Amino acid sequence: MNKKLKYIFVISLFILIQTISKPAFACVKGLSWGMELSKVESHLGTTLKPIENQKNNDLFEIKEYRMSKLPVNSLKLRITEEQGLKQLVYEISYDNMIEVLAGLRNRYGSPVGTTADIEEDNPHQQWIWHTGEDIITAVKSQDKPFILFYRPSLLDPTFL
Repeated sequence: MNKKLKYIFVISLFILIQTISKPAFACVKGLSWGMELSKVESHLGTTLKPIENQKNNDLFEIKEYRMSKLPVNSLKLRITEEQGLKQLVYEISYDNMIEVLAGLRNRYGSPVGTTADIEEDNPHQQWIWHTGEDIITAVKSQDKPFILFYRPSLLDPTFL
C-alpha cells in the first residue's frame, strides 16, 4: 500500500510540474511573446530605439549584445503596440556559428528541416527547429552574417 501511495504522489507531482511550469520563450531568458516594449527594455536593461527608415517603427535593434557569454553583433526585435514582442533576430559571427548550432541541437534535438542551396549566386544553408512554442530558423549565407531568427509558433503541435 505504501508503494502505491509513493507512485501516486510521484505521478501527481509530475503532472503538477507539467501544468504549472512555463517554458522559456523567445530565447532570451525571461522574455515572452507578446511582452510590451517597456517590459522588454526593463528586462534587457537598455532603451530600445526604432531602426530608422522603417515605416511602422516596430523594429528595434541592440548592437554588441551578449547571449550568455557569446557576443552577438546585433539583436533585432519586432515589437508592435497591439501584439507586443513578435520576433527576435540575432546576427552572430561565423566564428560562433558551430557553437550555436550545436547548442540548438543539444537543447531541441535534430532540426525538423534543413536546406542547402549551393548552385545559386548566393549559396546558403538553413536549419529549422520547432520547439512547441517557437520556430527557430538559423541561416548561413555567403554575403550576410549568420542569422538566428525566432518567432512564436502559430500551431500547437498537440493539435496534430
